[in-house]
This record gives sequence, C-alpha cells and structure tokens, in this order.
Amino acid sequence: MKTLLTLGFALLATVMIGQEDISAKVAGALSKGNAALIGSYLVPSVDLTILDDEDMYPKDQVVRKLESFFAKNPPISFDIKHKGTSKLDDHYRIGDLVTKTGKYRVTFFMKKGQDGMKIKQLRIEDYNGE
Repeated sequence: MKTLLTLGFALLATVMIGQEDISAKVAGALSKGNAALIGSYLVPSVDLTILDDEDMYPKDQVVRKLESFFAKNPPISFDIKHKGTSKLDDHYRIGDLVTKTGKYRVTFFMKKGQDGMKIKQLRIEDYNGE
C-alpha cells in the first residue's frame, strides 16, 4: 500500500510539473531581454506581433526578432498586469514592458501540451496607457 501511495504521488508530481505555469519565467526573461529563454517556451510556429510586424514565424526566427527588438529597446522591467484563461483553455498574460526607449504592452497566450505549457502567440505593441 505504501508503495502504491508513493507511486501515486510521484505520478501526480510529474503531471503537475509538466503543466507548470511558465508565466513567471517568461516575465523574468522579458525583463532581462533574454530571447533565448523565451524561445525555450515557444511552440514550433508562433503567431508573433512586434509593433507593425505581424505574422506566423518558426520559433528560431521569433528568437532572432526578439533579439533585434531587445537590442534596439533594452528592457528595464516587465510586470504582469492581468491574467486569465480563454474558453479554449488557453492561458494569457498581459503586462507592461518598460525599456530604455519607451513602454510597451506585451500579451502572450500559452497552451497546455504533452511537454507542458508553451507560448503560441506573442504580441509586443505600443503602450497606449489603458
């Protein structure tokens, strides 16, 4: 019985780790301008918007575009202001990215997969003060 209980807890822990909320790690990466770390949380093809550039991109190209954005706009901080879950069970986070060149609104949508939570959509837009 003890072995069965231990096995049950181990299985539960494995499932919970696989579904870990990655938003704090992504927020930390945004505040540091760490495009490679953000890349580790992306699905293979991402719906990306950076200002006027909007399209579906493979994750390696998303990382390059983020590196370019962060080089031009060195981050100072990122704070999540709102979080929620859509009807399709996608988790989203909306926050403010403060950089040396200005303030941006960042939204990212995550979905649960076999290998945990991954970002499927990322938007970096001009901040309009709302």
